[in-house]
Amino acid sequence: MSESNNIAPTGLSASESYAWPAGAFDGVILARSLAFLADLLVVSILIVLAFALFGVLGTLTLGLLWPGAALSPLVALAYFTFTLGGRYSATPGMRWQGIELRAWNGRRPGYLQAALQTLLFYVTVAVGTVLVLVVPFFNRRRRCLHDYLCGTVFVRSSSV
Repeated sequence: MSESNNIAPTGLSASESYAWPAGAFDGVILARSLAFLADLLVVSILIVLAFALFGVLGTLTLGLLWPGAALSPLVALAYFTFTLGGRYSATPGMRWQGIELRAWNGRRPGYLQAALQTLLFYVTVAVGTVLVLVVPFFNRRRRCLHDYLCGTVFVRSSSV
């Protein structure tokens, strides 16, 4: 009796079966690194602004809204989720570097997959920083550990 569900291929072979154009992964590692630094600057500014906003609101409400400042780190989650799951499938830093996020089947990711990508990125970086930085050098599609876990790949925008 077959275990196949006849709906979609599963396993690593499924993510490796999509035919990407030549050059889709050229320079992706450096581009991702530079894009992350640019996005980190933007997110840092947004978090500082959120803290300042909650500081002002906390003062105006005599301390009632100061606990809201604890939600400021969610700015990073929202930033990456809405930009990766949005129209361009890329953050501003990624657009600057000419790369975008795609699902393993070549389609643009939705907001749920973008949120998963973001959360898994931060978890894998917190747990195994060295693994996240080493894994892309050992596969031809330059996928990081969190890319494998959520079924995504970064490609050059000009190639898709």
